[in-house]
Amino acid sequence: MTELLSPKQVARAIGVSESSLKRWCDRGLLPTLATPGGHRKLPISGVLEFIRQSKHTLIHPDAIGLPVGTGRKCSLATAKKPLVEALVKGDDETTRQIVINLYLDDVRISRISDELLAPAFHEVGSLWQCGDIEVYRERRACRICVRVLHELRALLSPPRASGPVALGGTPEGDFYEVPTTMIELVLRQSGWQASSLGSSLPFSTLAAAIRENRPRLFWLSVSHIADEAQFLREYDELYEMAGDRTALVVGGRALVEPLRKQMRYAAFCDNLQHLEAFVRTLAPAVDESAGEATTGPAGEAPPESSGAAIQP
Repeated sequence: MTELLSPKQVARAIGVSESSLKRWCDRGLLPTLATPGGHRKLPISGVLEFIRQSKHTLIHPDAIGLPVGTGRKCSLATAKKPLVEALVKGDDETTRQIVINLYLDDVRISRISDELLAPAFHEVGSLWQCGDIEVYRERRACRICVRVLHELRALLSPPRASGPVALGGTPEGDFYEVPTTMIELVLRQSGWQASSLGSSLPFSTLAAAIRENRPRLFWLSVSHIADEAQFLREYDELYEMAGDRTALVVGGRALVEPLRKQMRYAAFCDNLQHLEAFVRTLAPAVDESAGEATTGPAGEAPPESSGAAIQP
């Protein structure tokens, strides 16, 4: 998918004349960039934000690199069954279409993750565990989802340079990429300069990332723990090193209550809508959909408040 589009491509995509589209650009309704040769280009993130706000219909989504059928009305209530079918079949295009349609319909990424992707992956995982599908289908579904989430990242308006920094990932031995990728997108949509560092990272390198970048927030998504005693020891060292400047937020299915009682953290988040609510209590952040700063007192979340990880 091309991240910079020509006026002609965008005009064809939404079924208007190129001259009309250029007038909208001149009026500042669509963000534009000038190439070294003086040609006008439109970032796809700005184009989709314009479509979301103006309620224009995508008539030819393929003109801007989106799947045919993108732009149709889609609801969270009806999307789960076709999404599960697409993931099991390895159908990239249908998966892309469902997720992007919901985004264009102004559904928050936190809700797409909590109410669609997480339940869909739970069902795919159950099918595998029951022997109804081969393991390769489950692994392929994860790869498809990661690709779609990376594509969705390119569709988001970039956070402002003044946005607070957030980093995170999964600990060594935990190879689940989907949850940490979801967290990155939810934070970016809330105005944070968020970057997932990836999966299966030793605590020593997680500590180096905090020490070298001093993020306002650091998340740890934990879906698998091989050695609980070692995990708790290394996690406690990470918490001490993070200090007061970095809020350590944790989540994931491996952090069962007995384990959490032995841990210190700024917040345990059991879903991404809780995470979205929690970050509003931290440093000022700009929500890309609201376009204005939101502030709140820094500090710890209430008990069981939430979001750092969703585990499919």
